[in-house]
Amino acid sequence: MQFRLSILMLLQFALPGAMLPLYSMRLKELGFTPMELAMCCATHGVGALLAPLGAQLADRYFPAEKCVAVFSLLSSLFLIGLAYAESLYLVCLLTLFFWLLTVPIIVLSSTICFIHLKDPEKEFGIVRLWGTIGWMLPGWILLALVRIFPNNNLEGHANEQFIIGSIFGFLVAVYALTLPTTPPSPSKVDKFAPLGALKLLRGWPFATYCLCTLGVFITMPFTTQGTPMLLKYLGIVQPWLSPTLTISQVSEVISLFFLPMFLLRLGLRGSMLFGLICWTIALYVLSVGRPVGLVIPSLALNGFSITCFLVTGQIYVNMQAKGDLKASVQSLLTFVQGMGLVLGHIMIGLLRSNSQNASNMREELVLAFQVAAVINGTLCFIFYCCFRPGFGKKSVVEVK
Repeated sequence: MQFRLSILMLLQFALPGAMLPLYSMRLKELGFTPMELAMCCATHGVGALLAPLGAQLADRYFPAEKCVAVFSLLSSLFLIGLAYAESLYLVCLLTLFFWLLTVPIIVLSSTICFIHLKDPEKEFGIVRLWGTIGWMLPGWILLALVRIFPNNNLEGHANEQFIIGSIFGFLVAVYALTLPTTPPSPSKVDKFAPLGALKLLRGWPFATYCLCTLGVFITMPFTTQGTPMLLKYLGIVQPWLSPTLTISQVSEVISLFFLPMFLLRLGLRGSMLFGLICWTIALYVLSVGRPVGLVIPSLALNGFSITCFLVTGQIYVNMQAKGDLKASVQSLLTFVQGMGLVLGHIMIGLLRSNSQNASNMREELVLAFQVAAVINGTLCFIFYCCFRPGFGKKSVVEVK
């Protein structure tokens, strides 16, 4: 079962992995202003905000694997549309529909894994590792096609990568239907599952984690919008842009492999704090913005932050959920992430708009990255002082 769920992760993460890394470059090539670009990117957050509705369907009405299949099919169609759309309103609308479907896919796939794995606290990290590999695949496939077939008019642009990602979406739609069923779990107590999940916020550790997650996702848009532009300014050519960004995923794969060791040595709290510190350092390096020999290696810190803070956080959140609310508790976290994404995308759009008189792209992005680094540094302090999960120094691997 672990192998089959790993394939699910591999295929479904290729869908957003094809779209997100080069999305800001695509919009910049279309001539969008910083605020227009920010508005389109903020639809990612809107999709996360509405993810609890998808979880409600899976928790209460329809099998999760069928929801994943339908959502993946529709997401692929919208991604194909994004490959050819050029007007602001059409791009914004297609992107919104894409994320409204893709974010629930990620939430529900994690839920399927937690339900069907025999020991999810130990096994989920390895299964999730294959999702990271799937995220990298579209960019490397496109680079390989450009190199193998140099005369086929492929130039490594974002719209070409979108088409590759849509193929993976169709594969997810078919493959999800072959998985064991994950039926809904109707409850006579909490008819609306997300409201039941909100009760967890009464616990101080969970509330602190949600607050820090909100802050992290406010700073993430600074990198998803700004890093591709900074790398291109520093001389990374278009076909290599997406593969260069996968340095983050390579380090994520490595750190996911060593996640049990992190949890054993550092514990739940220490692992998540380490992830926050890595993210703060990465943002500080991006705020300097040169030389390229420093900026590119700093991308690896992103992978450690995702594994140690976000993936470990998924395990922590799953441990807080009772049986019939697992999808909605995970989606509650996704809702918090969505609020952060919307705020972060708008914030970097405003900061870039105020810096448009800068002499180059690096100078335009410096202030934005500095603000993000300060925000995340503050989160490190809050998390260190306030997050006490009650496990002591026990590893989450040891907690049953």
